[in-house]
Amino acid sequence: MSKIYLTKSRFVMGQRCPKALFFSNFQPERASEESTLDRKVKIEGMLVGEYARTYFPEGELIETLKISDAVERTREAIERGVLTIFEAAFEAGGVVIRSDILTRSSVDSPWRLYEVKGNTYHKKDEYEKMEYRNDVAVQAWVLKQAGIDLDGVFLMHLNRECVYPDLSNLFVSEDYTEEIKPILETMDDDVAKLLKILGDQVKSVVAIGPQCENPRICPFKEHCWRHLPKYNVFKIPRCHKKWNFYNDGRCDVDDLNKREFSSPRQARVLKCYQEERQFLDKELARQLLSSWTFPISYFDLEAVSYPIPRYEKTRPYQDLPFQFSLHIQRKPEGDLEHLEFLYDGVDDPREAFIQNMLEALPSDGVIVVYHQSYELTKFKDLKRDFPAYGDRLDDIIRRVVDLKKVIEETVFDPEFLGSFSIKRVAPVLLGAQASYKGLSVSDGIEAMLSFQKSLEFNQGHPEREKIRSGLLEYCKQDTVLMVDLHNWLKKQIEERV
Repeated sequence: MSKIYLTKSRFVMGQRCPKALFFSNFQPERASEESTLDRKVKIEGMLVGEYARTYFPEGELIETLKISDAVERTREAIERGVLTIFEAAFEAGGVVIRSDILTRSSVDSPWRLYEVKGNTYHKKDEYEKMEYRNDVAVQAWVLKQAGIDLDGVFLMHLNRECVYPDLSNLFVSEDYTEEIKPILETMDDDVAKLLKILGDQVKSVVAIGPQCENPRICPFKEHCWRHLPKYNVFKIPRCHKKWNFYNDGRCDVDDLNKREFSSPRQARVLKCYQEERQFLDKELARQLLSSWTFPISYFDLEAVSYPIPRYEKTRPYQDLPFQFSLHIQRKPEGDLEHLEFLYDGVDDPREAFIQNMLEALPSDGVIVVYHQSYELTKFKDLKRDFPAYGDRLDDIIRRVVDLKKVIEETVFDPEFLGSFSIKRVAPVLLGAQASYKGLSVSDGIEAMLSFQKSLEFNQGHPEREKIRSGLLEYCKQDTVLMVDLHNWLKKQIEERV
């Protein structure tokens, strides 16, 4: 029987939820399918890790994937006097690790450990910070067990204040040496408990809790939450007391009372669930929509981001618009016009996006978007980075109205299941034909990855054109559904007078 090991990622998972550790090792089929966001995070994490090595130009990479060979190669590198090692491998106490960067100033100096993270966080919540503590703490513990004299432990992450072309401050390092000391005090017991789970193959009994969602969605959440009723406290938007209700044994909406919710929206959502009926405030809807002036422009954009900035004035992960879809209705009962743009170059798409958008949008009337904070943030970034277009971008910003806000204030259907995203709302109100199923691109993250993929092919290449066709179809679907949702609201108001 082969020896059982913990990896650092499994240690972090086990500390968050021992049951998830059990599932990952013995019942991985219970995990949800990897999302496009998961794939994006993995790709970007690898890119950031590789770029971080350029700050240590004399480093030696341990490339082999087989852990026993990697441990041996790491030992040999240390004995040869190598001062910086990338992906250094160690095994001790039943735990195997690969450390991103292990460096020392001389052969007689102690080592410093750098764990590289591919994000730009500036305000960490406690769940996220605890995962980082566990990540570096288990490495420090193994290194000590392996006889490595460690002088400091650091977390290295992207700096959101870095602006291209000056990448000298791309990374920020935070000293975690003191923060991990309380974890190290219990590390022997913690490792032993997790190894016992893997050795005995006995599933831990862990109740669902905030750890299922923080700092990210657990891959086994869907399996562990399958016992919940369809309409439950977690389907009430922005319910900050959800775990209090759940821990009191009141998860089903029928166990809750609207007087327990200070938000009128939450109270009406609860009532809709309990009575299993749709809510529509026709008077408020009429009032909100009455201020929308013609021509009405339905607008949606897609953006791409890069962890390592590559264009003038851009920052890590700054969204760079590369595509839009626009439907225009110039007068009541008038025909719809459709205009679209998809950047076809390989460099910075933003100025071409601005120029085409300004040319396509009417000079007056409202600009309808869905979830306006997204578009407004992009417009403001464009105004900052391209001040020559500032006045015209300001005019666009002033004319933006949010269809999502209208729906949030005036409509709720139990089948929304607490979400007001257009991908949830549209099929419920408009029917199955309003879904994104069957599209080759079905969400914003996939659009971003598809656009990046298209750049790998020359212009005119069949694969590039296939990807571009899918991108155009996806973006157009967003504005088509905005038009249809607006028309649905108007029809409901007219029918219920």
